[in-house]
Amino acid sequence: MVLDLRERIAHRLKTLVASPMPRGDKAAVTLAIASSKGGVGKTTTAVSLAVGLARRGLKTLLVDLDPQAHVAASLQSDVAPGQPALADVLTGKLREVLEAARRSRFANLDLAGSEKILAETETILAAKIGKELILDGALAATRSHYDAVVIDCPPNLGTLTLNALCAADFLLVPTDMSVLALEGVGDILAAVDTVRSRLGRHLEILGILATRVDRRATQVNGAIEQSFADLYGDRLMATRVPASSAVNKAHLAGKPIFEFARHSPAAIAYDALTDEVAGRLGLAVMTVPAAATATANGARLAP
Repeated sequence: MVLDLRERIAHRLKTLVASPMPRGDKAAVTLAIASSKGGVGKTTTAVSLAVGLARRGLKTLLVDLDPQAHVAASLQSDVAPGQPALADVLTGKLREVLEAARRSRFANLDLAGSEKILAETETILAAKIGKELILDGALAATRSHYDAVVIDCPPNLGTLTLNALCAADFLLVPTDMSVLALEGVGDILAAVDTVRSRLGRHLEILGILATRVDRRATQVNGAIEQSFADLYGDRLMATRVPASSAVNKAHLAGKPIFEFARHSPAAIAYDALTDEVAGRLGLAVMTVPAAATATANGARLAP
């Protein structure tokens, strides 16, 4: 017991006096993908955008804050036992998200998170002072190593989502074309107002993305889209992501939609979305290269 206590104290002191994380020469724009309603293609959107930006030559970090850990399944990139984890960062065992990042099998794309233990971590964070700002602080040096950071949030407005909103520069809200979706978008935008007014964060709404659009239901889609336009004006993204069985099949195969069905309507839509998002963020992108994968699949990044 005494030895265990000494080890914990020694580890804590080592963390406090550790050298700062070396800074890179970049300044990442941070984009949170959030919705208070599940089943709207949130994770698919986060994965597709991150892969799309990486394919355009941007060094990208995809952070999975969702305890469901679907990002790892979508990209065949589970966290290895004993590997530094995002939960370690959020609980103060590590200083920077970069320390928990790992290479994906795609060039220019690194991953952090995708841990089911994040559900327990959220409970731990609830008792901490300044709990909403932990992720933002842990991205301070990490941002300097990337052009873009994409954060996949849980489908709720809990502590982890608030951390993402406080750390992000911009927010993208995926939503299906349903009446209930209107309420869900309203909830997340109300949270943005709270983050701005009470926590002093400068979070901008990048846009609202229509997903899982059934092209056969033209009358219903038109009515709901008009309601969105009346309420949110030009915040609705120009891209519409159609309902597609290829998306679910790609997830089961552990592949992004671009790799699984590159000519499918969903892949074409997410390709267009990537360009639209890059344009709105002012990111300089290259022409999409031929599919290329990194050789260090699952390798831990050097600090």
